[in-house]
Amino acid sequence: MGIDYKSLPPLPGLLTFHAVARAQSFSAAARQLHVTQGAVSHRIRALEESLGVPLFLRMPRQVTLTEPGKVLFAAVQDAFVRLHAGLHQLEKLADGKRVGVSCSPSFAIRWLVPHLGQLRLDHPDIDVHVAADDRLVEPGSSGVDLCVRFGPGDYLGVDAVRLTDEDVFAVCSPLYLEKMKLHQLHQLSHCELLHADALADHEAHVGWAEWLRAVGAEGVDPEQGVHLSHAHMALEAATAGQGVALGRSTLTKDAIASGQLVRLFGTHTRCGFAYWLLSPRGGLPRPAVRHLREWLLCKFNGDESG
Repeated sequence: MGIDYKSLPPLPGLLTFHAVARAQSFSAAARQLHVTQGAVSHRIRALEESLGVPLFLRMPRQVTLTEPGKVLFAAVQDAFVRLHAGLHQLEKLADGKRVGVSCSPSFAIRWLVPHLGQLRLDHPDIDVHVAADDRLVEPGSSGVDLCVRFGPGDYLGVDAVRLTDEDVFAVCSPLYLEKMKLHQLHQLSHCELLHADALADHEAHVGWAEWLRAVGAEGVDPEQGVHLSHAHMALEAATAGQGVALGRSTLTKDAIASGQLVRLFGTHTRCGFAYWLLSPRGGLPRPAVRHLREWLLCKFNGDESG
């Protein structure tokens, strides 16, 4: 059906009418539209004259819609809702290359950032925006499309796929190993233990107390040493030769392979947590998000986690 554009009222008049109808006030509408109250009154009078009907009943402190005003408001409301939805869809299409990923600082620093170069080679059409944050951000909101979380896996309202099972073992720098001559577990009693305290209150957390008990080490004070908030900080301190940290498979594979860290004692225990890939329930509408999710799954299923 063709549209006679000349018969339509000016858009500023319809926008002003919609604002006044919702606020039931000329002055409130003026504040919302960042114009003067006089400009609002002028636009409404011009709209009423062009349509040939009164749109508002004017009272001292508010205005209400007349019957013709109610008919127009229903039409304008529907049109603006459809317009807003269309513009939102355009924004999504225009921003189709962007994929927001939320993950912990330790995962970002020790795994994701070092692998971004390979991601760019594999998918040059994807623009990744990484937000390193411990908060449990829900995927599909706040510009976040995918989340990687380290935890027990009880994530509600999202699709969660386990990426890894994590082993926990002692690591230090080659120089620290040579200095301390570490060959037996009991020698840890003479070492600086580096603690990562994130999630320490969770029953599935494996810290030094849990690890020493699991591997049967005796005579070692599990509380002594330096306490740091995140795993990547403890691993960085270990790399710098400041003590012995508990390493996890995903966070230490590259450092062990390059010789920056050495795995000690040949013993480990299984962590109660795992890395999980979270995505919105109900599917991923944008190809870029689907491709990044598939890339991450492939990396870990291909034994990238160690």
